[in-house]
Amino acid sequence: MMRIGSERWLALIQDAAAQLGIAVGRPQAEQFSRHARWLMEWNRKINLTAITDPREVALKHYVDAIAPLPHIPAGGSLLDIGTGGGFPGIPLKIMHPGQPMTLIDSVRKKVNFVRHVIRQLPLEGIEALHTRAETLADAVLPEDRFDVIVCRALSDPRLALEWSQPLLAEAGRIVLYQGPNTGTDSDTDARRRLSVKGLIFRQTVITYPLPYTSHSRRVVVLERRS
Repeated sequence: MMRIGSERWLALIQDAAAQLGIAVGRPQAEQFSRHARWLMEWNRKINLTAITDPREVALKHYVDAIAPLPHIPAGGSLLDIGTGGGFPGIPLKIMHPGQPMTLIDSVRKKVNFVRHVIRQLPLEGIEALHTRAETLADAVLPEDRFDVIVCRALSDPRLALEWSQPLLAEAGRIVLYQGPNTGTDSDTDARRRLSVKGLIFRQTVITYPLPYTSHSRRVVVLERRS
């Protein structure tokens, strides 16, 4: 049986990412494995993930988290709303170590876990906050708004815009991980522009296969337009 951190596990992540055009170095893959081992350890005490099979952890957590990297600018600040066990924020930080990142979640135990990971890896230029998006919006000054907002916890574009718009920089973008591609009618909606509180956002839907699985994934990119 494959083990987290084994040569097979590391190679699986690197090979799967390469199929998506993303180069994961050995040091980065090893950082993923350290995060994953802590995830499994803490998961025995608090509910962090329902995915525990090592192969699925590699593909559905780490490869899935970094798959939209071509659509996530490395420059500027990034906010991860509803980070849970640190996804996608921690893998994105490992891939973009110089990018300032803030990870938030409303569950204190999950934030404590993410802070543990940040300290132990260690990672710099990243913080985990126990807060909600609407609370954070009240505290963030306009000049400190985020250039990129990512979210796996919210898949509905309009709801995500309601939460994210007050936190988004003027020329920022929102990247929504929608999970498995269901092929629903939302594909039609995704080709339209969305208007929220007088602001116009262009939606782009990206679908791609999740390597070594029978699943495909959907990501919605929302870009603010004047």
